[in-house]
Amino acid sequence: MGNVIRMDLYRLVKSMSFKVCLIIVFLLNIIEGPLGKIMFNLGKSLAEKNDNPEKALAQLGEWDNTFHFGNILADQLGMICTALFLLCIVWFCYADIQHGYIKNIAGQLPSRGHTIISKFVVIQFTTLLFYVVTVIGNTAGQLMVGRKMVFDMRIAGEFDEDTLTRAEDKIFSMGSALGEFAIKWILLTGICALVLLLTTGVGSNVAGTIVAILCGAGFSGLGYSGISAGINKLFKFKKDFDLTEYMPDSLYRTNLNDEGCMLRALIVGIITVVVLLYFTTKLYNKKDIK
Repeated sequence: MGNVIRMDLYRLVKSMSFKVCLIIVFLLNIIEGPLGKIMFNLGKSLAEKNDNPEKALAQLGEWDNTFHFGNILADQLGMICTALFLLCIVWFCYADIQHGYIKNIAGQLPSRGHTIISKFVVIQFTTLLFYVVTVIGNTAGQLMVGRKMVFDMRIAGEFDEDTLTRAEDKIFSMGSALGEFAIKWILLTGICALVLLLTTGVGSNVAGTIVAILCGAGFSGLGYSGISAGINKLFKFKKDFDLTEYMPDSLYRTNLNDEGCMLRALIVGIITVVVLLYFTTKLYNKKDIK
């Protein structure tokens, strides 16, 4: 097993797609600070020329010179970066089928399903690298615009159109931020497990790519809303059922501390990972090598 994991790691780090995705994620994160400053200044300029500048400026708020480190951990990779990460996972997982690597290691493991465990380990390593690049890039970008780093997590209060005031921000400790980070790691692993099932278990590169884009960029929410509406219309629950509250990709994009759904997200994440890995292993063991 150790040799197979090392081989998969070697394939990953030598992959051009992996390197390109990692560089793009770093660049997207490092420009987030300067771009945010530019957009704020532009918004302020437009607000001052508005018919009701007082309301526009109040809605825009003041520039925050503090940089909440916990928000990087809690927000994870962001939509575009998550989509790139999942596409990288798709290309990695499907490579052995596409190029026939599995035939060369068939005699090294008790069963073909053990290669799923190897891929799962490498996926965790890949996730760690993308998170590290995100944290380094985002931190550097925020420091470039002169922001002061504080170690907590902030969720901005909602703006009241009637009183032209913004509700007080919610501040969470780094412990809460780290807890949300850990749960979202599990949720992201669940999404990766789905990609692994489609690309390796089912053997569909196209299906894996579609899921990577839909889940990574947040487009899957449209489908969940439609399914939820159909379920509510069919069964007429007293309280409307919302499928997004139980899907790992939707929970991954949710402020778990703010919504108070950390326990539900943890349960969903663990069940998703365990169930999908089990079915992927069983399915892959039964597939014939062509």
